[in-house]
Amino acid sequence: MSSIYTGVSGMQANQQAVEVVANNVANLNTIAYKAGRISFQETLLRTLSNGGQEGTNPMQIGTGVTVGSIDKTMSQGNLRQTGRPLDLAIAGDTFFVVRDANNATYFTRNGIFQLDANNRLVMASNGMSIIGWQADLYTGNVDTDSVPSELHIPIGSVYATQTLKASMGGNLNAAAAVDDTTRASITVYDSQGTAHQIEVEFTKTDAGEWDWEATSPDATVATTPGTGTLIFDEHGMLTSGSGTVSLDFTSSGGATSPLVFDLDFSAITQLDGTSTIQPLSQDGLPMGVLQNLYIGSDGTIYGTFTNGATRVFGQLATARFANTAGMIDEGSGLWNTTINSGAPLIQPATTSGSLIRSGFLEMSNVDLTTEFANLIEFQRGFQANSRSITTSDEMMQDVLQLKR
Repeated sequence: MSSIYTGVSGMQANQQAVEVVANNVANLNTIAYKAGRISFQETLLRTLSNGGQEGTNPMQIGTGVTVGSIDKTMSQGNLRQTGRPLDLAIAGDTFFVVRDANNATYFTRNGIFQLDANNRLVMASNGMSIIGWQADLYTGNVDTDSVPSELHIPIGSVYATQTLKASMGGNLNAAAAVDDTTRASITVYDSQGTAHQIEVEFTKTDAGEWDWEATSPDATVATTPGTGTLIFDEHGMLTSGSGTVSLDFTSSGGATSPLVFDLDFSAITQLDGTSTIQPLSQDGLPMGVLQNLYIGSDGTIYGTFTNGATRVFGQLATARFANTAGMIDEGSGLWNTTINSGAPLIQPATTSGSLIRSGFLEMSNVDLTTEFANLIEFQRGFQANSRSITTSDEMMQDVLQLKR
């Protein structure tokens, strides 16, 4: 009887469905796991009659069921906070890009990353390197139009920042006599983080006018790093006079020489009162050691140093696909492309419409309530099909008994 084979096909289909559910339940707490989903479809029908024009309909008997598809539900899983800077989750439908030792590229949403012995950013589970764009060592610029590569984080590195801008503020006494002077000093840093003292002397030359001259004990003999004139209006406000200092070192020690920076005097006033000139700010920093790492929502990797500096080390690459459900699951949280997924579009996270959350991990998107309901449904389907086989077998036995 063909009904036996029909029942067997039902049992096989429901057994495979139970396997899909069991795998979903087993991976309930797997990072970034995507739940599987199965669908059935009817197999070829056996036509007894095509029907006629006299009002009779076609007569067909189905020959069973088969699995139509087993695909992945690619919806976003819940984000769980871990507080670890190198735990990353993607809010969106993109993937991190990773490569193995053979330079084969894979894609993942499992963001448990760490640094290896060579300071490469890698997956903690398998050591695959994380792909992105390395920043320029000195400027911190990231060229996302270039070919992405593995990322290196220079743990233990030191960093210093050359002064490019400095400012002074306060008051110059409007009641001072011509040729009266006042001094103030400011500390600046060269390209190696070495501190240099700059003395700025202000000399009144006329009503509303003061000449300034910058000197330094580190300057080459017979050179003046900077000079200029400050001009104030009738209200004591500065109208012109900011300048540039160019410090040519007697001995640079290999640092960039001359040290050139802008000196801003815009916060200086000329009012009747004591002269109170003092340094306000400068953007140079002495040597500092890398202290912490953090990753921005666009995947930019920042390092903070003990001297207060923040430096960009690189930016993570993410991949977008036309059909994420068309990707093939390679296991261990890795995915690969297929003809149906389309080729990956490698971009920064924000360009692809996603956000990267540092200190979070994406959890499995398995809904346990739904899986238990499906498990009961498929179990009943399996039992019902086994019952149809038993019934068909009993009918077959009755036919054999007639012969006897």
